[in-house]
Amino acid sequence: MRSCIIALGLLTLLGSSRAGAAGNKAVAIIWKGAKTQADAEAKMVSWGDLGKVLEKTGLKLKDDQPKLVQSKTVPGLKPGFWVWLLGVCAPDEATPIVEHFKLLSPETYSREVKVPAKKQSCPQREGAALEAREESFKLPSGETLRVFTREEREEDAEEEEGKWNHGSLTRYHFVLFGKDGEVLGATDAVGEEDVDKSAGDGPTAYRCDVTSLEASKEGTFILTRSCHARAGECGALMSADEVVTVKVNGSAVSASAPKRQNPQYAECD
Repeated sequence: MRSCIIALGLLTLLGSSRAGAAGNKAVAIIWKGAKTQADAEAKMVSWGDLGKVLEKTGLKLKDDQPKLVQSKTVPGLKPGFWVWLLGVCAPDEATPIVEHFKLLSPETYSREVKVPAKKQSCPQREGAALEAREESFKLPSGETLRVFTREEREEDAEEEEGKWNHGSLTRYHFVLFGKDGEVLGATDAVGEEDVDKSAGDGPTAYRCDVTSLEASKEGTFILTRSCHARAGECGALMSADEVVTVKVNGSAVSASAPKRQNPQYAECD
């Protein structure tokens, strides 16, 4: 009987130790690193624009991230380095976060570490995933303008009588990368769009589709979309094309206001 109790105790202890080990499994996401603290700190100069684009594309870091730490302080990392830690995530949460980072900062990498769940600090991705498009334009100076898209939704949590908002859109992000791959600047424009809303003074419903996205010889991107209203009263705008021009000036990227072309209006009886 005593031997059975001892055996059960050992099994319980073994099970709890395994559960504890499993609970400590995590993934560290690292932006950059260096052998010395000074060299690592110097890399922070390129974070500003990258941080803005990450937030704009739905990735929110904790307040103390990125955080400069010695690699030896994170169990599982190779000692002897200073690294910029973007977060520590549970294994099942890490993959989409890492993929998002790598789209905008290919140097980002991840490592398996041992950090208790209560000490993990994982960035949060809001909404749909960021996707890279094939279109890109390399400037004579060596920088590259690339295009990414992300779907966004607009939904009213609580509708009032005569008021609602059920909309979705695809936002196009134009990101300028330097010769070394760092983010220099970015802008965005609305592409595909589906609007169905009412502010209480009548419904608004229309659909826009991107018909072309082309790089011009002048080093600009031309985004063209075609929009159509679902209904309209006499003289109301029923359809039109909209053109947005994205330009690069040094390290700055800008998008023009949509320029309307080929407007068509509802006929009057």
